[in-house]
Amino acid sequence: MAGSSTDFARLVASFLTDWLPLQRGYSANTVGSYRDAIKLLCVYVTEERGMSLESFTIGLLDRELVVSFLEWLRFRGCKTSTANQRLAAVKSLAAYAQLESVEHMAQMQEVMAIRSAKSVPREVSFLTVEQVAALVNRPDAHTRMGLRHRVALSLLYDAGCRVQELCGMAVRDVATARGCPTARLVGKGRKARTVVISDATARLVRLYVDRQRGGLPGDAPLVTNRSGGRMTRDGMRYVVSKYASMCHADDPTFPGHVHCHMLRHSKAVHMLAAGVNIVYIRDFLGHEDVSTTMVYARADNRVKQDAICALAPKVTGEADMPDWRKDGDLIAFLNSLG
Repeated sequence: MAGSSTDFARLVASFLTDWLPLQRGYSANTVGSYRDAIKLLCVYVTEERGMSLESFTIGLLDRELVVSFLEWLRFRGCKTSTANQRLAAVKSLAAYAQLESVEHMAQMQEVMAIRSAKSVPREVSFLTVEQVAALVNRPDAHTRMGLRHRVALSLLYDAGCRVQELCGMAVRDVATARGCPTARLVGKGRKARTVVISDATARLVRLYVDRQRGGLPGDAPLVTNRSGGRMTRDGMRYVVSKYASMCHADDPTFPGHVHCHMLRHSKAVHMLAAGVNIVYIRDFLGHEDVSTTMVYARADNRVKQDAICALAPKVTGEADMPDWRKDGDLIAFLNSLG
């Protein structure tokens, strides 16, 4: 078979370049994540199994190999949740392979039947309303950069958007008309949704567009970097980290590490605390299943507990409680019972 590729190589190529992006409509980020998982599988095959990719066929991709691959990932320090993501990518490849190579259908179904490992649900990290206000208002809106950054931070929180959704927004995607301002977001799987934003955020975006993005076509990027290009995920991480560090320097109680997604988490928790129905929050965040949104309900319980503890009256005066260990007669009585 010299000079030609294996069926595994051809399947991987069509899986990543045609099936995922064109047939399934997956975003570039999702395709990249699947590609990275398959690259790790190839590293395992060559370095740990001593196989050559030039001779590795789809028939060698069986349950035993995939399970060993997962163990190898965990041995390298891979978290359970990350290993499960790698497994999901391999199982998706197997599902595609069984359609393209029906002779391996039974073998691919065994791979697809591998169960994900149970992982401890991660705790949602979020900021208080006061902390969000401090972060969003930290950029100096009187400067071009400060106004641009304040708009980005405001939309991250107020629209509850993912970083990539913010970076992909165009000028026309924010309707700032008074009464019901909205933002249009394109999320995972290229699914679009329109969310309501506050009048304050709408006024800020309108000011920013008039000053810095006026006269541009509607498909021009809304949030840009310093050179005028579209803002990237890494660029937005830098912006959030920069102003969070400033807030922490001003107030040591402000979290030392803040990531972009924390603003999305914060918006969801604050909506729950305000009594907004979780089904609406699911649609607002763009979740397909309400069970994904339920993670914020557990975080909301902690918010409510803190509020209850702060508001609850002192029913029992702690200073008035006597120390029974200092009552000699009681101690003597208890000793006599032995």
